Amino acid sequence: MDWDFCRYFIAVAEAGDYTGAARRLRSSHPTVSRKIAALEAQLGTRLFARTTEGLALTAQGRRFREQAEAMAAAASRAEAAVTARGAAARGIVKLSIGPTLAAHWLMPRMSAFLDSRRHIELELITHPFPVSVRRREADLVLRVFEAGDENLTGRKIGRLGVGFYASRDYAARRGLPEHRHDWRHHSVIGFADKATNTELGRWSDHVARHANVVMRCSSQSDMLAAARAGIGISVMSCFVGDSFADLVRVAPQKLAGLSDIWLLAHPDLVGLPAMREVIGFVTTSARADREMLRGG
Repeated sequence: MDWDFCRYFIAVAEAGDYTGAARRLRSSHPTVSRKIAALEAQLGTRLFARTTEGLALTAQGRRFREQAEAMAAAASRAEAAVTARGAAARGIVKLSIGPTLAAHWLMPRMSAFLDSRRHIELELITHPFPVSVRRREADLVLRVFEAGDENLTGRKIGRLGVGFYASRDYAARRGLPEHRHDWRHHSVIGFADKATNTELGRWSDHVARHANVVMRCSSQSDMLAAARAGIGISVMSCFVGDSFADLVRVAPQKLAGLSDIWLLAHPDLVGLPAMREVIGFVTTSARADREMLRGG
């Protein structure tokens, strides 16, 4: 059996539709549909049934999923064993991290780390769709808000502070909200895709619920640019907002939220030398920058 079929099957089973699976696989809806149809034809049975909520596994699909996930775990262990013992193999580590944390926090620290470890090749995955360590889409994941449900091993390495920021020009022109009723006189920049920023988007919408939303952006880098351009007030990580002299934080003593930062890995991979070094690097960096990440 073509392992690629199983990979597509697991993605559809987890996403519940072809579109979500295509995003996770960086593929297309027709390709995913074609792969599933070929797999069902090869097995001679239906694996999915259409419902009002998407695609649901049939009884045969549920049984096949158990075997497919066991195959994925075995493939992961085999790959890890070969990588760990290959005499000339480089230590390639795939780290899934949010683009804001990657660009504004970890990237400035990476040069010294990688210069001293020529045997490590670090692959950063910053696209917004959730990645799966079980499917080896990443080896390590840095998650904010919650640890997820993949039964990974790891721990909280810090806390991330978020707040509202505006340009000094905006503040000079319109002032800044100090009380809840003040927000109705202000312009806010919100999230265009709340699915990828659920907790942060919910908190932002709650605090600024009386404000006028003038723009929505699909990335926090665009929200930062919009705030610096004086378009409105935007929520952002405090360590980012505080690093720009042309931005000012709204109500810095009281209006802020804190979320846990989790560093997680597949239990079969965490003991690999390259993995241990990257885990140590990220953990040490978070410890050294604890107050900055909190927005203290």
